[in-house]
Amino acid sequence: MKGAYRREIDGMRGLAVLAVVLFHADVPGFAGGFVGVDVFLVISGYLITAVIQREMDAGTFTLAAFYERRVRRIMPALLAMLAASAIAAWMLLPADFKAFGASLVAISAFASNFLFARESGYFSLLDAPRPLLHSWSLAVEEQFYLLFPLLLLIVRRAGTRGTQVALAIATLLSFGYSLWATQVEPAQAFYSPASRAWEFLAGAVLAVSTVRRPVQAIIGDIAAMLGLALLGLALWRLRPDLPFPGYNALLPVLGTTLVLLGTAAEGSRVARALQLRPFVATGLISYSLYLWHWPMIVFGGYYVLDEHALPIARLAMAVLAFPVAWASWRFVELPFRRPRLLLSRSALFASAAILSLALASYGAMAFATKGLPSRFSQLVQRISDRGDAPDYGCTDLPIASLSTASQCWIGDARVRPSFVLWGDSHAAVYVPELRRLARAYGTSGYEITALGCPPLLVPQLGETRLQSGKDPAMRRALWAKCNRRNQQAANFIRQTRPRAVILAAHWTAYAAGKHLLSAESNQEAFDNVVHALRAQGTIVYVVLDVPETKRLSVDQIAKAQVIHAAIHIEPSTTDYLRRNERMRVQAYDLQHRGLVQVIEPAQLLCGPTTCRMTDGEYPLYFDSNHLNARGAHSLGRLFEPIFMGLKRKTANTG
Repeated sequence: MKGAYRREIDGMRGLAVLAVVLFHADVPGFAGGFVGVDVFLVISGYLITAVIQREMDAGTFTLAAFYERRVRRIMPALLAMLAASAIAAWMLLPADFKAFGASLVAISAFASNFLFARESGYFSLLDAPRPLLHSWSLAVEEQFYLLFPLLLLIVRRAGTRGTQVALAIATLLSFGYSLWATQVEPAQAFYSPASRAWEFLAGAVLAVSTVRRPVQAIIGDIAAMLGLALLGLALWRLRPDLPFPGYNALLPVLGTTLVLLGTAAEGSRVARALQLRPFVATGLISYSLYLWHWPMIVFGGYYVLDEHALPIARLAMAVLAFPVAWASWRFVELPFRRPRLLLSRSALFASAAILSLALASYGAMAFATKGLPSRFSQLVQRISDRGDAPDYGCTDLPIASLSTASQCWIGDARVRPSFVLWGDSHAAVYVPELRRLARAYGTSGYEITALGCPPLLVPQLGETRLQSGKDPAMRRALWAKCNRRNQQAANFIRQTRPRAVILAAHWTAYAAGKHLLSAESNQEAFDNVVHALRAQGTIVYVVLDVPETKRLSVDQIAKAQVIHAAIHIEPSTTDYLRRNERMRVQAYDLQHRGLVQVIEPAQLLCGPTTCRMTDGEYPLYFDSNHLNARGAHSLGRLFEPIFMGLKRKTANTG
C-alpha cells in the first residue's frame, strides 16, 4: 500500500460525521444516521492497518511509536472536551451529575462502553442526559487497538498470505459473535468490542489484501457507487428499533469497504466527488465534531422545558458544534500531532495519564457525593430526589433459577411462598413495598419479571395478530421470546401453586399495541392468563397502570424550580382514564365476574382533575412512568389486604 494522502477518505469521514450529527439532532430522514460510526470503524481499520504494514515492511514499526501516535491523535481533543464537559456538568441535577461522574471515570479508562452496556441500550440512553454517551465508540476503538498491533506482529510471521487468512478468520469469528450476541444480548452487543471488531477488521483485510485496485475508472466507480448505494440504504432503512450491529451492520461495513476499494481507481469520478472541499473540510474536523456535538446537544437542551422548543435547541447546538469543532481541530488537534513539537513521548504519556487521573477523580467525587446535591436549594434537592433506580436484580433471570435466586424472593425466607408477582418493569417497581408488607405479615413470595414482557399467554403464536409495523419478522421473534418465558412462568406457578398471583405491567402501552400484539390479541392473551390461573384455584390481583407523563416529569419540576419557570406536568385525570379505558373495562368486567380483584393506583394518586407526581415536594416517580420506592410505598395500603388475606389463610391452615 502506498502512503499517498487520499482526500476522498476525508470526504467519506465528512459524510459519516454529518450522518451522526443529524441523527443526534433528530433531523427527519436520518433515523439510520448512527451507522456513520460504523463507517468510521471501517476507515480506521483500513488506514491504521495500512500504516502499520508500511512501517513493518520498512522495519521501522515499534509499539511505543504506535501508541504515541494514538495518544497524540486521540487524547488532546478528548481531554479538552472532557474538561469542558466537566465544567458544564455543574448545571446537572444531582442524579444526572452522579451519572456523569460515573461516565467520566469510565471514559478516563476507555471503558465507558461497558458502563453504558450495564445501564441500558444505546438508543434508550439517547433520551437520558448522558453527555458522554458517544464516548462508547472511542472506548471500543482503543480497546481494539490495544491488542491489534500485537496480533499483526504475530500473524506477520506467517507471511502475507498467512496474515490475510488470519485476519479473515478473525473477521468471521467476530461477525459470527456479533450475529449471536445481537439476538441474545442486544444492549451488550451494541457496545461490545468483540461484536464490533469485525468492522475494524473488514478495513484491515482490505488494507492487507492483494486484490489489485481497479485499473479502469469505470470499474472503480461501479464498485464505489454500489458502496454508496449500500450506505444510502442503511441511512434510509435502518432504525433504532432494528437489531444492531449483527447482520444489519453489513450494509454500512460492506458499503464503506466498496467505496474505499472503488475510489482507489485512477480517475474515479466518485473519488473526485468525495474530494469536494465541503466534504473534505468536514472530514478534517470530523473527530473534533464527533467529540463536541453530543455534549453540546445534551447540555444545550438540558433546561429547555418546552417540548416544541427542544428540537430547535438541539439543532442549534448541532450547528454551533461546527465552529467549536474547527477551533478544536485547529488549536488542539493539529499542534499535538506534530511529533515531539510540544511534548516528548515520555512527557506526552505522563501528561495524558495525569490529566486523565484528574478528570477521573472529579468524576469519582461527583459519583461518591451522589451528585453533590448541596449545589442546589433544599427545595430543588427534595424535588429532584428520585431515589435509586428501580431494582431489576431479578428481572429476566431464567425461570428455572427463581426458587434458588435470593434476589427473586420476596419476604420471609422461612415461610413457604404463597404469592407471585408477575409482570414487566412496572411490576418490579413494587418489589420494595411488597417485601416490607410480606415481612410485616409473615408471608413470602416470588418475583417473576422481564423488561418489556407483559404477563400474557398466546397458545398459538401463528394465529396471533401482531400490531402493524415495520420489520414484522423481528417483532414476531421478540414476542415469541416473551411468550416462551411466560409459558415457563405459567408452568412454574402451576408447580408451586401459590395462593395469589399479582399481575402488573404497563398495560396502557400494550393495550395500545406497543411493541407487538394488536389490541384484540392483547385482550385475548390477558384473558388466557386469568383463566389459566383461576383454573388452578389461584386468586388473581390485577394492578392497573399508574398515571404517566410524556417526559421525565420529576426532573422537569426540579429544572423549572432552578430556572424559576412555571410548569405544569401533572397528568389530567381525564387523560389517564381515557388512555386506560380499554384495560380498565376488561379488568373490571373480569372483577364483576368474580375472576380477578382490581387494584387501581389512581384511587390514591388522582383527584377530580389531576394526578399527583409528588408527595410533599418529594417525587413519587423515578421517570415518566415508573414509580420510585417512595411512590410504591404510597400505594402500600392498596396491597395490604392481599397480605392480610394470605396471613389469615396461613393461620387457618396452620
